[in-house]
Amino acid sequence: MRKIGFSLFFLFCTTVMVFGQQDASTAGPKGISEAVKKRINKSKDRLVLEFCMMNAFIKKDGGVTVPNDFSLENFNRGFNAYFYYDLILGKKTKFQHFSLAPGIGVGSENYYFKKFGMSWIGDTATRFYAFGDSISSKKSKLNMTYIDIPFEFRYRSKPHKKTGMAIKVSVGFKFGFLVGSKWKYEGEELNNSGNNIKFKQLGVANMNKLRYGPYIRAGYGLFNLFCYYSLSNTFVNNKGPRMNPIVFGLSINGL
Repeated sequence: MRKIGFSLFFLFCTTVMVFGQQDASTAGPKGISEAVKKRINKSKDRLVLEFCMMNAFIKKDGGVTVPNDFSLENFNRGFNAYFYYDLILGKKTKFQHFSLAPGIGVGSENYYFKKFGMSWIGDTATRFYAFGDSISSKKSKLNMTYIDIPFEFRYRSKPHKKTGMAIKVSVGFKFGFLVGSKWKYEGEELNNSGNNIKFKQLGVANMNKLRYGPYIRAGYGLFNLFCYYSLSNTFVNNKGPRMNPIVFGLSINGL
């Protein structure tokens, strides 16, 4: 997923650079060509790349039968890539700055908890447990990959005459379907042998197959800030901790 993210980011930057080089000969004294301004003006924000930081609201007991005791590290990160279809509400009317945008894309989230491990037995329960001082770990993380379906209401201001860029605000709601999960561990072997190991367990049990929640994105031109809150629990109720992620970060959009 990380490779896909960097590839899309590289493609986006390359496209912007090519546009700039193609129009360099027509650039005016302000340094921005009219052709580039027109491209920016016509931008529908079809491709949105989100570089994420995450945390979560955690209720550790997760239900009477599932004791959990864990905490997340500060630097949890992820990446989303979405394609939208922009539907302007009314061209050449007072609604021309407003639009609706359904979309589809993929999201990947990584939650780190270096001092804790995970265990599950079938579909009974999934729990976190502390390693204690006897185990030295380098990495312990939970990764989830989703196919997301977002839908948003957008506002764009009139483009600036000099830069061609506009103020953008989007308010939306998205549904996500879990398509992959894994626990990845790197450190001392868990049986206290003292050996260093690396492993990953695919298909973490008792994870909620559906996520959903509201989000907001706002900014100027290509760069926006966003925030999403998951109303759904990451795990099935009473089969894991109560964990509601909050995701925020920087988005690049403008094609």
